[in-house]
Amino acid sequence: MGRFHLAASRKAARVMVPRVMSTRVMSTRVMATRVMVDRVMEDSDGFPIPPLAQQIFALATDAGSEARIVGGAVRDFLAGRQPGDIDMAVAMPIEQAAEIFRKAGLRVIETGLRHGTVTVRAAGGASAPAAIEVTQTRIDVDTDGRHATIAFSADWQQDANRRDFTINALYVCADGSIADPLDGEADLRGGRLRFVGDAGQRVREDALRMLRYCRLMPTFASAGPDPEAVAALRAHAGLATALSGERVASELARLLVAPGAGDAIALMRDCGVDRAALGLSVDPSLLAHMPPIDPAGPFAAEGWLAALALIMPSGSAQPLADRLRLSRRDAKSLSMFDQLGKPQLAPQLAPPPDDPTIWQRAIWPLRRDGVNAGLVYVVATARTGGDVDLAHAATLACWDPPKCPISGTDLLSHGVDNGPALGQMLDTLEQKWVDSSFTLTRKELLAGL
Repeated sequence: MGRFHLAASRKAARVMVPRVMSTRVMSTRVMATRVMVDRVMEDSDGFPIPPLAQQIFALATDAGSEARIVGGAVRDFLAGRQPGDIDMAVAMPIEQAAEIFRKAGLRVIETGLRHGTVTVRAAGGASAPAAIEVTQTRIDVDTDGRHATIAFSADWQQDANRRDFTINALYVCADGSIADPLDGEADLRGGRLRFVGDAGQRVREDALRMLRYCRLMPTFASAGPDPEAVAALRAHAGLATALSGERVASELARLLVAPGAGDAIALMRDCGVDRAALGLSVDPSLLAHMPPIDPAGPFAAEGWLAALALIMPSGSAQPLADRLRLSRRDAKSLSMFDQLGKPQLAPQLAPPPDDPTIWQRAIWPLRRDGVNAGLVYVVATARTGGDVDLAHAATLACWDPPKCPISGTDLLSHGVDNGPALGQMLDTLEQKWVDSSFTLTRKELLAGL
């Protein structure tokens, strides 16, 4: 399509933005109800270019080259969504660009130099956004399904041709115009999520693109999964076995807390990507009871682990943690959500009509041990087939439990010998205090010794 000005391209445009997808899996087909929402894009709305990006534009132009904002931020903006992190491409070798940025006083971090990428921060780190990834325009010389050997190319068309999806091959230029070499905006408006060029080739270049397709499908494929994409996922699902656990975990962490997560997991299962990527088959059905999780709320760090506990076979936390190379803390949380989130616990954790101490008594041991009680409630409730109340879950997660008025020192001072018996006695007294709705005093608890 080439380049066009943002205001002209969006004049009186009605962008079909898919917002809601209901999850239902029937045999090998992914059935979903997709709600299309018309959104009128105003002429005055330009892409919000932050100062750091403006500086990179100017530096590239002064050097006789060109920089562009590219990818997901442009896609989301054109879809009427809040743009996320900004990525840029520059039509010069990355070493040359990095030197220009440094001379201009910018901080350059060589996060992926051999892949043609650096991270650029404003002087003092006060700019918004705090950092921008800048990548040279490039072509792939060789790929192995996990990593690519790249080479510089100043050709923007070739740079677009190596990207994953047409809707991610959209660029904002320095003058505010949109460069759309692959008709990505037409796909965006039509609710089509398509690989660039040959879908099978794109997947063979990087098998993680299969998981990424599943993640983006609920939001950007209102017309339904692309048949060529689905065929490529089925044909090449086995390539996901070679992906690093960290890359798979990073993609899952975003997928599982997003709207339409059940549909995304259903597509993974339908195509066999789940077993290849995770080493086991998953069941998306319980995700229908779990609303999307706010990435900035009390479940930001571990919400995806609760969703993972819902889709995995019960008891498989350890092999899954090993496959995903989870940190010790995340592995423990996944195991705790699986073990503690039993359906029989759900009534004790549910929002009480008149007595909040019911759930407080139930979760006190969890909060004492550092377990996110709100996510235990999420797992337990979803396993009963009930709908999760995230507001109540947040209350559980943020509750500041009272401190038990007695300790082991108190028992020692009352003549109890140090040893296993002391621990058992302390547990008994703590439970007695919890059962009293936290009302018994230290004196009352020690009176029976």
